[in-house]
Amino acid sequence: EGQQVDEIVSGVEAIVVLDRTPFYAEMGGQVADHGQIVRSGDHGLLFQVTDVQKNKGGKYMLYGKMAEGVLKVGDMVRAHIDTQRRQAIMRAHSATHLLDAALRSVLGDHVHQSGSLVEPDRLRFDFTHFSAMTPEELGRVSALVNEAVLSGYPVTTEELPIEEAKKKGAIALFGEKYGDTVRVVTMGEEEAFSIEFCGGTHLDNTAKAGVFHITSEFSVASGVRRIEATTGLASLKTFNHTQERLFQVAAALKVKPGEVREKAQAMVGEMKQLNQALEKLRAREAVGEAERFLFAAHDVGGLRVLTATIPDADADRLRKMGDFLKDKEPNVVGVLATV
Repeated sequence: EGQQVDEIVSGVEAIVVLDRTPFYAEMGGQVADHGQIVRSGDHGLLFQVTDVQKNKGGKYMLYGKMAEGVLKVGDMVRAHIDTQRRQAIMRAHSATHLLDAALRSVLGDHVHQSGSLVEPDRLRFDFTHFSAMTPEELGRVSALVNEAVLSGYPVTTEELPIEEAKKKGAIALFGEKYGDTVRVVTMGEEEAFSIEFCGGTHLDNTAKAGVFHITSEFSVASGVRRIEATTGLASLKTFNHTQERLFQVAAALKVKPGEVREKAQAMVGEMKQLNQALEKLRAREAVGEAERFLFAAHDVGGLRVLTATIPDADADRLRKMGDFLKDKEPNVVGVLATV
C-alpha cells in the first residue's frame, strides 16, 4: 500500500526488490516477465510476480502477490521466470525486427518504427508510411519474414560504442536518446538481414520464431500505419482453428476441403437461379391475386373500387399488384394492405 515494510505475509499484494534479478522489466515495447520467488532450498515461500517495472533509480520493481509463507527483508531467495512466456515474447520480439527490415525492403527507406508492443507470440508494429498497404505488399512482407525465419539466421547481441554501431549500419529508433555505448542485435551473418539498436530479449536463431502471420494492417494516425501479427503457438492456434472450420464446412457440403471454393461458387450460382425463378413465380402469383381482387371490385360512379389484405406480403409485392391494377383498369381505386 505504498509503504516500505520489513516483511509481507500470505495474501498481501506488494513490490519486491532483489539485489539482482533475471526478470525483464517492461520497456522498449516489450512486456515484462512473469514468474515466482521461492526461498532457497525451501518451497514453503511463494511470491507470484505478475509485472516488473524499472524505477527512476534503476531498481527493478517486482509487482505481485504473496501466495504462501512470509517474506522478510534480507531473505535468501531463488527467482524463477516463466520460461514458456519468455520464449513466446522472444519469438514475437525477434519477428518484430524481421518485420521492420521486410517493410523497408518492400515499401522503401522512408519506413521508420514509431511504436511497438511485444507480447507472448503477438506483436503490434507502428511505422511511417503514406498509404494503406495493398494485399500484394502485405503478401511480400509476410513472405520475406517467413523466408528469414526458415533461413535460420543466427541472432547475436553485442555492446558497441554508438559511432561504431552506426557505422555497422544499425538502425536506431527515431527520436530515441542513446548513451555512448549501445546494445546491437544482429540477425544474419555476412550480409545481415536486420541490425538494430535494442535492449530487449531475443532468440538465438530466427528459425525458433515459428510461423509469422499478419492478422491486420490499418491506420492509427496521419502517416502512421499499424501491423498486428502472431508468431509461434499463436499462429499455429489460428491455422488449426481455420483448418478445423474448413473441415467442418467441407463435411457439411459433402466435398473434400480442396473443393470447398468450387462447391460454394456452384451453390451461389444455383441459389441465384432459384431466387430468380422464385421471383417470377411470386410475380405471377401477385398478378393472379390482383385479377381476383379486380373481379370482386364494386362499381361506384364509373370507378372500380376494391380493398384487399394480403398476408405476409412486402412493400414490393403490393407495389407490383398496384401497377398491374392500374395497367389493367385505368379507373380503378384500390387499397391494398398487409400485416
